[in-house]
Amino acid sequence: MTELSTLARPYSKAAFEYSLEHNSLEDWQKNLSLLSEMIQNDRIRDFIVKPNVTPSLLVDTILKIFDSDLPNGFSNFLDLLCQNKRLQLAPQIKDQFETHKANQEAILDITVSVTEELTDDQLKKLTEALATNLKRQINIQIVLNKDLIGGAVIQSGDMVIDNSVRGKLNKLADSLNT
Repeated sequence: MTELSTLARPYSKAAFEYSLEHNSLEDWQKNLSLLSEMIQNDRIRDFIVKPNVTPSLLVDTILKIFDSDLPNGFSNFLDLLCQNKRLQLAPQIKDQFETHKANQEAILDITVSVTEELTDDQLKKLTEALATNLKRQINIQIVLNKDLIGGAVIQSGDMVIDNSVRGKLNKLADSLNT
């Protein structure tokens, strides 16, 4: 999975920078989402891997499926993916594009794992505290996880703040074992 993300990175960055420069972030995001869904279809995936399907035939077929006005440069981007045999990276490109877009808009997606539902007041205070500390707008998702015993685990990308009882017990066990 990491390898696919690594391969997708230059394509997602180029797509993001191009769409930002041409004020078409929303259109590109919509079309990358559609392309990603399309690539995950079994019939289309089988078509892509056939040895007799040329990149130009693949591009023409996909453009017919899109059946809409594509943003400036998107068909060239699609052609590049097909020529380089990177079309299967569409889901990773879409995900990374959305991450670039969220960073541009200063919105940070955060997942908070807790043992029980938060009240509206707790959720509001948590969101405000995170927004203040991180100096970003926060998009928060709450996940219930009874394995934590208590406390919370806050995750965003590579950042993890483990303030759960389970995490503290694991740290204690590690220190006792050393």
